[in-house]
Amino acid sequence: MTVDNLRLMAAMQMGREATLIKARDELIKAGLIEYQKGKKGSPNRYKMISFTFKNEVQSVVENEVYPVVESEVYPVVEGVVQSADIYKHKLKQNINNNPPISPLRMFEQFWAAYPKQPMAAKHNTEIAYADAVMGGAEESELLTAALNYAESCRILETDAQYIKNPDNFLRDNAFVGYLAESYKKPVPKVRKETAADRYNKGIMTQDYDYDALERELLGGDN
Repeated sequence: MTVDNLRLMAAMQMGREATLIKARDELIKAGLIEYQKGKKGSPNRYKMISFTFKNEVQSVVENEVYPVVESEVYPVVEGVVQSADIYKHKLKQNINNNPPISPLRMFEQFWAAYPKQPMAAKHNTEIAYADAVMGGAEESELLTAALNYAESCRILETDAQYIKNPDNFLRDNAFVGYLAESYKKPVPKVRKETAADRYNKGIMTQDYDYDALERELLGGDN
């Protein structure tokens, strides 16, 4: 039988894991069960050992103990397993439909700092944000990335249509380039000089004899 400690405790109506471990150790010591410790993704394994008793004892075990285990213990364990599977399925659906808000503390700060905030994308952004956090990103790092990206867009005068949507910024891992250790503040664009600029510049720098210009406008030398 393969089952983890929590499910076995539920089946045996035990409130403390220490009680389960003590009972298990006693059964192992008595040679009644075999136990193999599980690992991540593979629960503990148990095997009931076949005994050679006197006919009377063996008859009791086969006719009374085993039927109780099969009719009462196994169904309870199976029910716990099914309930856990149903819970996991519902939890997964809930995560897909509604991002896990509770562990996230700085999402609203991230959203406010980001240079583009389409409300239609907020829900998907929150899911992508939660995925990034569960993937190992620190919330403070994501906030820093949003602030740096906003600064970059201001300096480069990036048109709104070319600013990434926040959900794509997270989902495509574009935020990595704006983390503190990888972000470099961009150099402002140099605006090309226009004809109007050159004309205004010429007027401002030209040297005029304002006294002569005034006499000419007045029509005389006085």
